[in-house]
Amino acid sequence: MSYEMPRAAKLLKEVESKYIGLSAGRTHKAGKKCKVQRSPADPGLFIIWFGKTEIAKVPALQLTETIEYTDGRQQL
Repeated sequence: MSYEMPRAAKLLKEVESKYIGLSAGRTHKAGKKCKVQRSPADPGLFIIWFGKTEIAKVPALQLTETIEYTDGRQQL
């Protein structure tokens, strides 16, 4: 599997995130800008990045209802 750089996106619904290495996190509302990439360790998950240390994991089947890509490329 090839490793792809994160793509620009925005949230379509609320998402709970966690800080890397901590159990704490917060809720991000719809419309929030983020970056999205497929998980290199588990191809069935996508990682949504909010900055460099805050992430949310979303199953591939729920990705289209969770985010919308804003980078102009076609959605896969």
